[in-house]
Amino acid sequence: IIRKLHAVEGLGSVSVICSDKTGTLTQNKMTVKKFYVDNEIIDCENGNFDINHQKRLLLSSILCNDAVCKDGKEIGDPTETALVNFGLKYNFNFKYIREKYPRITEIPFDSDRKLMSTVHNVNGVLTMITKGAADILLDRMNLTDSEKSAISEITAQLSAQGLRLLAFAYKEIESADISVKNESDLTFMGLIAMMDPPREESKAAVAECISAGIKPVMITGDHKVTAAAIAKEIGILKDYSEAAEGSEIDSLTDEQLKEYVPTKSVYARVSPEHKIRIVKAWQERGNIVAMTGDGVNDAPALKQADIGVAMGITGTEVSKDAASMVLADDNFATIVDAVREGRGIYSNIKKVVGYLLGTNIGEVITVFTAMMLWHKTPLLSMQLLWINLVTDSLPAIALGMEAVAV
Repeated sequence: IIRKLHAVEGLGSVSVICSDKTGTLTQNKMTVKKFYVDNEIIDCENGNFDINHQKRLLLSSILCNDAVCKDGKEIGDPTETALVNFGLKYNFNFKYIREKYPRITEIPFDSDRKLMSTVHNVNGVLTMITKGAADILLDRMNLTDSEKSAISEITAQLSAQGLRLLAFAYKEIESADISVKNESDLTFMGLIAMMDPPREESKAAVAECISAGIKPVMITGDHKVTAAAIAKEIGILKDYSEAAEGSEIDSLTDEQLKEYVPTKSVYARVSPEHKIRIVKAWQERGNIVAMTGDGVNDAPALKQADIGVAMGITGTEVSKDAASMVLADDNFATIVDAVREGRGIYSNIKKVVGYLLGTNIGEVITVFTAMMLWHKTPLLSMQLLWINLVTDSLPAIALGMEAVAV
């Protein structure tokens, strides 16, 4: 859906597409694959969720969660709905669990902390459950260096398989009045690994981008290794050295970033500020940049990009208002199709202008030469109008409506 007409011409000139991973390059159908509990990786098809620690991790994933799945409808973030659906598969009804251990208070997730915490009364004990990115949460747990090292190795191992990881921890507290300062000295519960498979059409769309001289760039909040594994599978990444984390951008000046961006194809663990800086750096290099986004925090980057592309299904109203174009199906391949159409329209406009200039300049030269040599016009005004009507109108319309080459 084109919201701003200039986007049509801009699409034909796009040279860089900065795309989110989840839902755009992937199917946005999260499925829980593995648990890591008690120093053991458990395949979810073979898990025994009556065992104390496995059960506690699954219960915590349902409690520290805002998603609702009812009557075939999923309301909430796909990561959270995957956890709720997994619980339902093993008869852990989210409604019953949340009524038994009601949420007293919470610290909502935000993109800077990459954590979410909720407080519950668990068997008479006030307990804070925290979930978030494994690498972020690891530094907030009361673990020895060897334990942290072991968990980091498992994280790298699972991420390299293209799995998205969530870490869970808890802490017994005295008061429900909590703040971000309470998200420390936590006790590790385990990891849950989920798979969000790439869209089937993403690989072909990325290959088409590259052959058309457009550089695809993946920008995501996921772990660097996970993002790199997916990017390599669909063809965005050729070498792991082309992947970077948002924290690496913080140490670079705008001028340094301008020289840095051509060397990277994947940015992981990014914040909204990083997205704006990446877009600006590409623009300063003379590129026309398309940027995708779906959240409120993406609006500034969508506004900054030459073509802001919002998600029609998962996108917020704020992101749609800031965008020039809305994807009705949240699919990266649709952006590539839109760029092809934009290039076709731009090419047709050039053909029409070239044709009209050619025919009209021919008429002007004919009349001007005759006037200079014989002092009279070779064509009457009515004849000129008839020539313009026949030679300009229909052929120009035909050129303007010419089909876009595949």
